[in-house]
Amino acid sequence: MSLQSFSAGAPVDEIVEAMRRDGAAVVTELASDAVVDAVLRELRPALDRSGLEQVSGFNGSLTNRFNGILREAPSAAPLLEHDMVVALADALLLPYCATYQIGSLTAIEIMPGESEQALHRDDSLYPVQLAGVELQIGVMWALCDFTAENGATRVVPGSHRFLRSWHLPDVSGWVSAEMPKGSALFYLGSTWHGGGANRSNAPRAGLINTYSLGWLRQESNQYLETPPEVAARFSPRLRALLGYTTHGAAEEDRIGVYRGGACPAWLDDPPEPAWREDRGQSATPDSARAQGGG
Repeated sequence: MSLQSFSAGAPVDEIVEAMRRDGAAVVTELASDAVVDAVLRELRPALDRSGLEQVSGFNGSLTNRFNGILREAPSAAPLLEHDMVVALADALLLPYCATYQIGSLTAIEIMPGESEQALHRDDSLYPVQLAGVELQIGVMWALCDFTAENGATRVVPGSHRFLRSWHLPDVSGWVSAEMPKGSALFYLGSTWHGGGANRSNAPRAGLINTYSLGWLRQESNQYLETPPEVAARFSPRLRALLGYTTHGAAEEDRIGVYRGGACPAWLDDPPEPAWREDRGQSATPDSARAQGGG
């Protein structure tokens, strides 16, 4: 079984259908070479400086990782808030939350000679499973061509239907998510996947972003990785995705509220009226009454 691949102009509902059926889908050439090259160029010093600080049995011994993406690579912003990303997250996550958020941002560069990463599911960090509810989705951006030889992400199609258990399920039926530079692999948090072995003579670079339900704790603390003085440089939509907004409309239902006194002026306003209204978050008297407020 292979993953379905779509062009950048494909209907969103068709991609969503493939993700619900197979657990993942590829959208080719979603970002321009100019954007991808800028992101990798900006990340290069950080990857060279501290990329191997996260070496472990799970992360690998020849894989560079870096998390402070927006501090070092502001050119990544269009990828993180890409309209396709938002459309798919709306379809897959909004049924279960008022708004969603970036859970983690990680640049991953698999160097030549690296072995296969253990297959895993990203949502295993949350100790709960709700029938029919996806807790998060992942987006792997290809910053170069992804091939089976250079370590393209391995995905087990249909594995999002595996029940959690104390034993490792049969994940032998994996396929390599091969895709050209600028493409994106979209996958459910419950889908088993992992980095491939790099048997080529060049690095395989990607940017992996996860988006989780807004009422869950983010995997990486975005307020430290992207502090207010950095977040202020980006769009209202991206700030909301980073978590600089509340979850819920009515006062008594909101979480993530800040009542600590003075804060940056841009935090005093809704991050983007349309963004919040589409998610039932316009905190007006009418919306509060609709949700049972006084």
